[in-house]
Amino acid sequence: MKIWVVTGPIGAGKSSVSRLLAEHGAVIVDADRLGHEVLEDPVIIEAVAREFGSPFVQKDGQQPDQDAVVDRAQLGALVFADEQAMKRLNALTHPPLVALAKSRLQNLSRQGQHKLAVLEAAVYFLWPPVDVVDLVISVVANEDVRRHRLMNDRGLNAQQVQDRMDSQRALEAFWPKADVVLENNDTLDALQQSVEDLLKSKNL
Repeated sequence: MKIWVVTGPIGAGKSSVSRLLAEHGAVIVDADRLGHEVLEDPVIIEAVAREFGSPFVQKDGQQPDQDAVVDRAQLGALVFADEQAMKRLNALTHPPLVALAKSRLQNLSRQGQHKLAVLEAAVYFLWPPVDVVDLVISVVANEDVRRHRLMNDRGLNAQQVQDRMDSQRALEAFWPKADVVLENNDTLDALQQSVEDLLKSKNL
């Protein structure tokens, strides 16, 4: 099984590329969902409370056997607006997140049911090395295009969009260095053609 990473800035179209690859038989491992799992770990919940304060965790009435959960909305609002807070959160969550991603990918490889697994991870280049990866794809788009998508498709306001873009500035030098760079400033049909050309070039 081949393992590809799909990364790139917010609003560029990572999820669209992952979905198109899935339509061609790839299995998708979504780092955002893995991140939610990490934030449900009692050890991480305790670490978040210790690092950021108790207001960032709350009692969960839906899970009475669990003492508290991370308030992801409140924590997200903080870290997207504060670069240092984002770094502190990454230091807590990235090591277990990468370990979980590796474990999922290794399990898929052992099962032998797929020719291609795709790890979708926006901040892949900030992670510790993921040594099982065969190809890294950056999906990029002009900032104006991304801004329009985020405001119209996701309903974010201008400040929310700016905060999220600013939080990724440190990655801008890395995305062009991926093995493959897919530009997504055009239509979905054009993106689909780019994905199909890539699969054909890799004999998949």
